[in-house]
Amino acid sequence: RSSIDQGMVAAVPELKSEADTLAWKREYHIRKREAEWKKKQDELLTQKQTAWEVQRLEKQNRLAAAREQARRKRMEERVQKKHQQVDREYRDKCREVQIDQRMEAWEKSQNAAILSQNGYG
Repeated sequence: RSSIDQGMVAAVPELKSEADTLAWKREYHIRKREAEWKKKQDELLTQKQTAWEVQRLEKQNRLAAAREQARRKRMEERVQKKHQQVDREYRDKCREVQIDQRMEAWEKSQNAAILSQNGYG
């Protein structure tokens, strides 16, 4: 017998007539159906609560993953900008070196031309 049956059988009153017996049986079956219905409703509620909790956790995980992805993207963008800055600075330095070398070569050629015009070369 189920725990519902055992609980209800323990409370069997002293029955004096067949009508009392029928009434008691009717009440017994009503209480049994109500207990079974309540148990089923409790199980359904537990299932719904579990589903809600799973949905909440999944949403929380999606949000955490999106935050992590956004953080990683920002970091990658910073690294890329830093690389671009370093590359730009390197190119500027190379350009300055070339300009200095051209200027030095031009000055030497001008000095040589001046010296040759004045008869020193």
